[in-house]
Amino acid sequence: MFKLIRNGIGFWGPDRTVGPMHLLVDGDTIAAVSRNEIPAPEGARVYDLNGRLLLPGFVDAHTHLAQSYGRGIYDNRHLTQWLWTMIRYLHLDEDETYTAAQLACIEALKSGTTTVAEMTSLGVNVDASVQAIADCGLRGVVSSCLGDYREGDNPEPSLDAKGVLDEMRRLHRQWHNSHEGRITVRLSPVGLPACSEELMRGTRALADELDVGIHTHCCEGEAETQNAYERFGCSEVEALGQFGVLGPDVQLVHCVWLTDRDRQLIAERGSHVVHCPSTNLKITDGLPRMVPLQRLGVNIALGCDGQSSSGSYDLLKEARLASLLGKGLSADAAAFPAETVLDMITRNGARAIGLGETVGELTVGHKADITVINYPQVHLIDEQRLLSNLIYAGEGADVDSVLVNGEVLMWHRELLHLDEQAILAKALVQMRRAGRILPR
Repeated sequence: MFKLIRNGIGFWGPDRTVGPMHLLVDGDTIAAVSRNEIPAPEGARVYDLNGRLLLPGFVDAHTHLAQSYGRGIYDNRHLTQWLWTMIRYLHLDEDETYTAAQLACIEALKSGTTTVAEMTSLGVNVDASVQAIADCGLRGVVSSCLGDYREGDNPEPSLDAKGVLDEMRRLHRQWHNSHEGRITVRLSPVGLPACSEELMRGTRALADELDVGIHTHCCEGEAETQNAYERFGCSEVEALGQFGVLGPDVQLVHCVWLTDRDRQLIAERGSHVVHCPSTNLKITDGLPRMVPLQRLGVNIALGCDGQSSSGSYDLLKEARLASLLGKGLSADAAAFPAETVLDMITRNGARAIGLGETVGELTVGHKADITVINYPQVHLIDEQRLLSNLIYAGEGADVDSVLVNGEVLMWHRELLHLDEQAILAKALVQMRRAGRILPR
C-alpha cells in the first residue's frame, strides 16, 4: 500500500539547504523523494505535514532498555560502584523486563528514535526485551550481554565460554530477520573486562560463521582498561586486535580510555565507535575524546545507553552534548558541528550497526523509517539556521510523528499502535512494589 507524505521540508545536499520535501512510501520502502509534489497513486493514504521537518529516523547505536526501571535510583555512583550496585539489585522477572523495555521503547519512539541497537541488560530475560522491541514496532539490532570471566567484585559468571556462545547462537536462531525483518541479531560479549580470550576468539569465529556483526563495550573505565595490561600485557584494544575481534563489522561502545595506538588500530581495522556522553559523564567513566578518532576517519555513532546510567533515551539531547563535549575537549570551536552530530544519530549510527544500506537516510530504496519534527516553533525557526537550532535547542519533545518500516507509529504525538496509558499504569505498579531493586 502506498503512503504519500507531502508538504514537508527537508535538508538537501551536502550543504543541508532547507527546501520542500515530499515522500512516497511503497509498503516498507521509500519509493520517491522529491522537491516537487508527487501525484498520489490510486488508493494511497495521504499524510499532509503542513511544513514540518522530515528527517531519517534516529538510530540509537547502544541501549539497555530494561534499565529504565533503574533510572534515578543508582545516582551519584562511579562506574565500578554503579555496576556493582545494579548487578546486585536490578533483578527483574520476565514480565517486569518486558514492561521496562516497553517503557523505554515508548520514550525512544516519542523522541524520534526508530532503530535501537539493544544489548539486553546483563543477559537476563533476553527474549522479553526483544519481544518488547518487536511489539512496540521499533527496528532492533539485538544481542545478549554476557561474559565468562569474573570482573572485579562482581559475581562469578553463570556460563563458561561455550555456554555464552551457545546462547548467542540460540538468540540468532530464534530472532534473526524476524518480525518483517525489523529484528536482526549481533553477537555481544559484554566487554573484555568480563570476557576470556577464549570467548572473544569464539565470538569472532561465530560471527564469521553466521555473517553477523559484533557489539561490545570497550575501554569504558580507567581501572577496567588497565586490567587488560595485567591479563594480556597490552591495551584492551590491542588485545581485541590480537584475538581477531576488530573489523568493519564491529561497534565498540564508549572508548574513553584510548591510547594513540588504540585509536590508530581502530581506524586501521575499520571498526566503529559508539559515543555515549551522558553515561560517561554521569557515572564518571572519564572524558571521552572523540575528535581525534574522527580525524582518523573512524565512523562515530551515538548511543543513549541505559537509563540507569544516562537518564534518558533522547538522542537529540545526546547529540547536543556530543557536540559541546567535542568542542570543549578539543578546544576547537569548529569540531563536531551540527551537520556532523546529525549524521551521528542517523547515517553514522546505521553504518555502525550494519544497516547502512537499509536505514539512516531519506533515500529511494531505504526502509521508510522517518522522523517528523514540529516546525516552526519559537526555538526552531528560520530555515537558514534550522539545523543549528535543531541540534543546540531541540529535544525529543519536538518530534511530531514517526514511521518505522512504512508504518505510522506516532502521528501528532499520539501513539497509534500502543496503549501508552495502560503501559504506564502497569509500569508504575511494578516499580512501586519492586523494593528489591533499590540500593541499600
